[in-house]
Amino acid sequence: MFAIMFGLMAVVLIAMGGAVVDYVRLEQTRNRAQIALDAAALALQKEAFSTGMTSAVLTEKAQALMVDRIADTDISAEVTLARTDATLGSLYFEAEMTVPTLFVGLVGVHDLSASIVSEVTRGSMDIEVAVAVDLTGSMNDPISTSNQGSTKQSKVEALKTALGQLIDIVVQDEQTPTYSKMALVPYSMAVNVGATYANSIRGTPKGPTPITAIGWANGTGKAITAATQKRPVVITSNLHGFVTGDVVYINNVGGMTELNNKIFVVTKVSDNSYSLNGSDGRNYKSLNNTSGTATKCLVSTCELVVTSPEHGLTSNANAYLSGIGGMSSLNNNGAVSGSNLAWTIGAATTNTFVLPGTPKTNGINYGTYSSGGTAACVLPGCSYHLFANSSGNLRRFPISTCITERTANAYTDVPTSTTPLGMNYPATGNNPCLPNTVLPLTSDKTALHGVAGSLTAGGSTAGHTGVAWAWYMVSPNFNGPWPQDSQPAGPGKVNIVKAVVLMTDGEFNSSYCNGVISNSSTTGSGNASDQITCAPPNGSSYSQTQSQCDAMKRAGIIVYTVGFAIVNSQSAINLMANCATDASHAYQANTGQQLADVFSEIGRNLAALRVTK
Repeated sequence: MFAIMFGLMAVVLIAMGGAVVDYVRLEQTRNRAQIALDAAALALQKEAFSTGMTSAVLTEKAQALMVDRIADTDISAEVTLARTDATLGSLYFEAEMTVPTLFVGLVGVHDLSASIVSEVTRGSMDIEVAVAVDLTGSMNDPISTSNQGSTKQSKVEALKTALGQLIDIVVQDEQTPTYSKMALVPYSMAVNVGATYANSIRGTPKGPTPITAIGWANGTGKAITAATQKRPVVITSNLHGFVTGDVVYINNVGGMTELNNKIFVVTKVSDNSYSLNGSDGRNYKSLNNTSGTATKCLVSTCELVVTSPEHGLTSNANAYLSGIGGMSSLNNNGAVSGSNLAWTIGAATTNTFVLPGTPKTNGINYGTYSSGGTAACVLPGCSYHLFANSSGNLRRFPISTCITERTANAYTDVPTSTTPLGMNYPATGNNPCLPNTVLPLTSDKTALHGVAGSLTAGGSTAGHTGVAWAWYMVSPNFNGPWPQDSQPAGPGKVNIVKAVVLMTDGEFNSSYCNGVISNSSTTGSGNASDQITCAPPNGSSYSQTQSQCDAMKRAGIIVYTVGFAIVNSQSAINLMANCATDASHAYQANTGQQLADVFSEIGRNLAALRVTK
């Protein structure tokens, strides 16, 4: 008897315990059915008032759309009522959904049901949302797929799955009578806007100019046939063509070898002779009558002269030379103290400059220029940036299509025509520009899934740049260089929801000075040898992020935040909480499934804002 009673009680206890599971399943299913009914209402609203569109026809069409969207044969869903109001332009549906139970069926309850309604009017809301996702190196770390922790995947793979679900929930297939658009902002050490948009956003960098000639000599050498031992030495050279004041380099003289590899100033005596200022005329041996040449130099020092039309460089500036044919030793080289990364140029004119330290007398054979090559400035705003790190060593980085913060109008959404964004000079081998580029607002789900599915992780965390770009994507004031369909709605637009979703997995550690990661950036910001010696004018990434969030919220933008498996960083957790619109908009997820659930909940919240019920 006891065994029978125990068995009966066990069944009841199992059923009661499983009721929680069944109830959670019911709620999850109800949410799916609600989204499906909302989608059906949105899809049918534009034709709801057409001739022949009766309540029965609308019910049938809504039923088909709803079942197709749910795509689960275990779920029974039936649209029970369709009603229109031509005056208000509204379409209203009621539906019943039923889901089979897993546990409470043990006590005779085999199904659970719920009622759902959806109403769409001509005044329903348009949606514009930008999602900024952290793709720093730590996103390659493994994470549990569920709370059980038995299966692992990288955090970036979990992000791809969750982001794909968010896209499907927020961006509807039907874009009338209201639209729903999403922008994606991948970020790590900065935000990559791509080559198409970079120049219009951060300005066009001063690029290299072509080199057309390099040399030290003006013409060919003139043969020397005799030399006196007077003071000064007088040279015999038939029809030499020199004039008083010319500077010449003498070499290959036999006998009077003291003249070799020296520079002299000419004083013309006749068409066939000249004297050498700078020689003392003493103790010279007789000259071999068949040897020696004198070559006129382009400049008084007989140093190399580079011709590069409209190069824009100034005397004592640094320049990076590359691609030179015939004089390859000049490439990727230079005479800047402490480095071989650039040349300090001299005697700059509009089209030429001198390479100090390259006189003909130094005994170095630079070869003969053949073709090609470029000369580039190496200052902020140029295609290359030469800077000193904390150890005093010089580094030369090329510009990228990534974008950093601006110092003027730092926490505003003014357009780049007013204040360009900051350029970025990354350490290409150690902390490079993120390959994933931004995608401005679009309702093209294929394009959105394409970006989401190709995300890769690497680099440090300049979280403030991701936050700023999420704002820019939905801001009409920013007026980005996007196609018209990707421009956010203007300030006069009514019935619109603008929101951003900010996701990170940890420390915001990187900030910039002159486009290079500053030496006040914290651990994880690449190698110290790649950091510039100045501090960020706008402060840390944390403080900049908070200022951006505060400005966004003042502008009426809804801010959702998602902390993903943040470990040992209360600062990051606090920042996400403070950035969010309120506590109900701040989320934490520790597994792949939790991230997917959070993104789905945010998607449902945004979708709910789009329709009236």
